[in-house]
Amino acid sequence: MQYPIPVTVLTGFLGAGKTSLLNNLIRKNTDKKLIVLENEFGEVSIDSDLVFKGDNELFEISNGCICCSMSGEFNDVLAQLIKDVPVFDHLVVESTGIADPSAVAAAFIGDQIIQSHLRLDAVICLVDAQNMETLLKEREEARKQIAFSDVIIINKTDLITEEQLTRVVEIVKKINNYAKIITAVKGEQDEVNLLNMEAYTTKMVEQGFKFFPIGQQVAHDEVVSQSFVFDHPLDLLKFRHWLNVLLVIQGQSFYRIKGVLNFAGLDERHIVQSVMNNATYTPGSDWEEGMVRTSKIVFIGKNLRRDLLEKGLKNCYSDFAFL
Repeated sequence: MQYPIPVTVLTGFLGAGKTSLLNNLIRKNTDKKLIVLENEFGEVSIDSDLVFKGDNELFEISNGCICCSMSGEFNDVLAQLIKDVPVFDHLVVESTGIADPSAVAAAFIGDQIIQSHLRLDAVICLVDAQNMETLLKEREEARKQIAFSDVIIINKTDLITEEQLTRVVEIVKKINNYAKIITAVKGEQDEVNLLNMEAYTTKMVEQGFKFFPIGQQVAHDEVVSQSFVFDHPLDLLKFRHWLNVLLVIQGQSFYRIKGVLNFAGLDERHIVQSVMNNATYTPGSDWEEGMVRTSKIVFIGKNLRRDLLEKGLKNCYSDFAFL
């Protein structure tokens, strides 16, 4: 085992099949010591009897959803977990169906002590293929869950037609075209190892942008994905100030931000990611000699105006173009 220990967050609206997926993960990873944080809404842990525990340990939070207890109980449980169970291979957090996954993820980004022991591997969202469109129309939380996630599993595909599945995939891509999309039946899939996605590593973010349709606007109802590509180097201080102000003033409008950026005077790419109102910056790989240093960034959120984002980015251009 090596620190920091990877963490997988499972999200998805009520009835999407998170418990089935969780049970499958536990059964498929008997060689690993998993810790499961199962969160329930209300005083009674309604799913506790449905969770196959195997030889792993099950921690339950039963007095409120994670997003409502982040400042207290959830962080306390993580701290206690690190203290009492120092040796395990992977942490899985199953959030309640009405939780905002960005609030869950923030615990692993904003707390330095927790971050030194636990690292976010991926946020995985389960989508109920049959009822997704209805949920998206009625509940903003469902749109946030898809928009924020790194992996989206379209579940219950055996209950819909091929034509319906095609439409579901198209809608999901309009909300979040950066995420990896896979299909499943009863939470079962064999396409990827869900406990080893490394979605927050610089390598995977860089690779993701190689295949991402950049430089355009994609929208589904109020959820908009605005992506930009530009060759002019950015000024690091200008960009950090602009993005910090943007997140402070309009943070609720931004569900996710990811970018691979070229800052003037720096030899390496820089990865920027946002979780709630916090932006993180991580050095990436070096720019290859002689190549065009192209910055790519995507903003996913609610009613995002492309013209204002583009103007803000251009205001962050460096006054000097360093080679």
